[in-house]
Amino acid sequence: MSERIRRTRKWGSAVAVAGVAVLVTAACSSSGSGTPKSSSSTRTGKSVTKIAIAVPAKVSDYGWNQQGVNAARAVANATGAHLSILADIGYNQTASNLGQLARQGAQFIIAHASGYDTAARQVAQQYHVPIMTYDIPTELVPGLVSNITTSAQQGGYLAGILAAKTTKTKTVGIVISASDTNWYEMSGGFAAGVHSVNPKIKIRFAEIGSAAYDDSAGGKRVAQTLMSTGADVIFGMGDDASFGYLQAISNANVGHKVWYIGDIGNIGPIDTKHVLLSSELWNFTGAYTQALKDIKNGTYGQHGYNLDLANGGISLLKTSYIPANVWSEIQTAKQQIISGQLKVPVATKLSQVKTLVAAG
Repeated sequence: MSERIRRTRKWGSAVAVAGVAVLVTAACSSSGSGTPKSSSSTRTGKSVTKIAIAVPAKVSDYGWNQQGVNAARAVANATGAHLSILADIGYNQTASNLGQLARQGAQFIIAHASGYDTAARQVAQQYHVPIMTYDIPTELVPGLVSNITTSAQQGGYLAGILAAKTTKTKTVGIVISASDTNWYEMSGGFAAGVHSVNPKIKIRFAEIGSAAYDDSAGGKRVAQTLMSTGADVIFGMGDDASFGYLQAISNANVGHKVWYIGDIGNIGPIDTKHVLLSSELWNFTGAYTQALKDIKNGTYGQHGYNLDLANGGISLLKTSYIPANVWSEIQTAKQQIISGQLKVPVATKLSQVKTLVAAG
């Protein structure tokens, strides 16, 4: 996953701009002096009672940031742990912000962006506090650092089946907001899912820009372009660009219904025009829960955590707009993927996505 490993910023806008740090809930205690704690406290099987999560943007994005915070809340509630949320911090002062959480007594810190990886490792080693990072399977330090990866192509495949079963124009679209490996994985899986139903369905693929995660206007423009080519189901990946996709599809004026399939979170609460067909959901709750168990058992940092269909980290949102027979077919494919009977291709490069898109 070399492209993903080297990207300075994966989630959010192209330019790393530090936001206003919003500490939603302060930790109950602080070391004050910033003196590193004894490493033994992270390796002796101690239960975690203070969790913290740092996210680059607002938690009301119906996507990456919100899903991470929701999972952290769920785990904190389930375990009785205290949760601190540091939101909208951007990328310019990552080490300082993570260090702040460590000094306030956090016993497990979720550094919720792949652009935080380097700083997270440094802070974990300085303060001897376990930290969760993203996307780099080799980012492991026993007792201190682990990571989360995804099998995003699996959810994309199911979304592709849904799109193929839904389209009336026999043309569907994919739009991504950046040159992002996760987006490539989902796009490739989607294309394979579409063609598994009907290889004659046309797939239109578009990218807003190399790092246009938060380009809502660009998302609206590109979604409109895809609709003009006949696409009546659009799978959109984007962060804030997703709001542009939703706006364009909600106001479509092409003479027929156009559906939107989203990513990571559920944008349904603001879908006033009822165009959200589904979304590939990412749920971090299981990974966080296992991380706490591993910290207690003294095995944290010895392995990573992957989100997939089998463990519920990846799923497809069921809405009332999906017919029962179609949902049944999707569930059958899901079980085939989980059992290994069905192998979903993994595209990590744009060239691989284009090959799968054209494979019909």
